[in-house]
Amino acid sequence: QVEHVSFGYHDDKEILHDISLSIPAGTMTAFVGPSGGGKTTLANLICRFFDPQGGQVKIGGVNVKNIAKEELMNTVSFVFQNSRLIKASILENVRMGKPDATREEILAALQNAQCDDIIEKLPNGVDTVIGTKGVYLSGGEQQRIAIARVMLKNAPVLILDEATAFADPDNETRVQAALANLSRGKTVIMIAHRLSTVVGVDKIYVVKDGQIAESGSSRELLAQGGLFSRMWQNYQTSVRWKVAKEVQ
Repeated sequence: QVEHVSFGYHDDKEILHDISLSIPAGTMTAFVGPSGGGKTTLANLICRFFDPQGGQVKIGGVNVKNIAKEELMNTVSFVFQNSRLIKASILENVRMGKPDATREEILAALQNAQCDDIIEKLPNGVDTVIGTKGVYLSGGEQQRIAIARVMLKNAPVLILDEATAFADPDNETRVQAALANLSRGKTVIMIAHRLSTVVGVDKIYVVKDGQIAESGSSRELLAQGGLFSRMWQNYQTSVRWKVAKEVQ
């Protein structure tokens, strides 16, 4: 629950203005809109990277300010565009999601995150240390390891910030499959730049200039012929242009 939330990184400049929205448990919600409109800032307030200057954010009816930091971290997980791994084994990187996890639990999370092909090619499998002796992973591969970490944590609320942005086509398919496994049964909030990723979500909030410009399903928003509809037309045009360029 976001209630009349306003926020600015600097006192003299508000980024979000009096935003209110409700996200039911177990649903999939997307924030879309022009770059710099406040989508990521809004998500950051939900997981309490920042506190709003006005209004409040509630999870399960409780103001996030009144939830202990550890409990909040166990409630909300996030996958960013470019998830970073530490210089440690893949096993230890994934274990960060749940420090007392067994090896079997970690291996199951890696399998669910579509990481089998990564593990197979590494000299010591899951015990291979990333960043040593030429062991480097692509952005999409790192993303899948990061998703395994979040799967192991198994928090009920999940925030995805354009989580396939830096994956090449082959990796993107695997990352999408991993995210589908990860999202099952969770309350999911997606920040999306590519509109194709939001077609099937329960509700879309179009964030523009720090306010909710429109909200509804993709079908409802397209029928309205407003900002989302124009964004969709522009997106389709850019996809067709890209395909035509590749064909040439």
